[in-house]
Amino acid sequence: MIGTDQMTPGLVSVVICAYNNWPDVEMTTASALHQSYHPVEVIVVDNSSSDATPQEIPRRFGKLVQYIRQPNRECAGAYNAGFAVARGEFIQFVDGDDVLAPNKIQKQVEVFRENPEMDIVYGDFRYFQTLAGPANWEDVATQPEEDMLRRSIVLDGQWVGITTLGALFHRRALERVGPWDETLYIEDDDYWMRAAYAGCRYGHCPGSPMGFKRIRPGQKGKNASAMAQGAERVWEKALGYVTREPYRTWLAQELARRRFHVAVTRHDLSRREALAKLAQARATSPEAISALCYAAGCAVIVLPGGSALARSPRWRPIRRVLSRFLHFRTQK
Repeated sequence: MIGTDQMTPGLVSVVICAYNNWPDVEMTTASALHQSYHPVEVIVVDNSSSDATPQEIPRRFGKLVQYIRQPNRECAGAYNAGFAVARGEFIQFVDGDDVLAPNKIQKQVEVFRENPEMDIVYGDFRYFQTLAGPANWEDVATQPEEDMLRRSIVLDGQWVGITTLGALFHRRALERVGPWDETLYIEDDDYWMRAAYAGCRYGHCPGSPMGFKRIRPGQKGKNASAMAQGAERVWEKALGYVTREPYRTWLAQELARRRFHVAVTRHDLSRREALAKLAQARATSPEAISALCYAAGCAVIVLPGGSALARSPRWRPIRRVLSRFLHFRTQK
């Protein structure tokens, strides 16, 4: 791995994770190469794509990009492999179906220059889809956060909003936090939390979207069950290293709520497994899962069709009322 003493000051290394993204990854690569900021190096890490990616990226971009092909190590493994050869002072990670705004890197480097103590700078982004049918997009606005560790742990029903697409890292942040966890389904939430706990300073870059995140079928974020399990693992892992209060208490409470959510909504769990998960939620934080809340969860699991009702969008208003009555915050 290239150390800080070997980096090129001012250089931005863009690490692209590619896996069967052709032809979208061509646009991703072009968006990295055509930034208003220079100098930029582009590293495409291909997780053993079976489409045209391994032929077309070297053919179309040649020496403009560094192409690395490796066994499929998911996004975390691609980020780690790319960072290992990156020479930049700043590091940008992007998935192979997303697009960087033309002035994204320039705007965020300016924030770093104005605030040299910052370790990670983040900003807004836009979801978009390119499938047939009506146009669909959604802007995701981010805000400055005074306590990013608290914000990462206590979601208050809202997603923290930071993405690898919308963020730019100073090299020292990645060296301080360490590699991306390749065992997790949701590696980014884990990284934001670890970075905040390690003392990394987050800076906010306001204004137009920093990038454009593509919506398409089959994305892992669309798998609600896997995402719920993945989030539980992230919070469970954090409970193993977060020792400072009140963060540890907040963490236990959030983990308990996530386990409760899994227990009452996962249709693939047997009744015994769901009740065991519910008991685990109660044991994790009795303050978050009160006796009354635990009893309500048991009723949902035991009653025929209770889990389906807990997941149904039609019952969302009723769930909100019950949540207030039970002093329980629902998941996002």
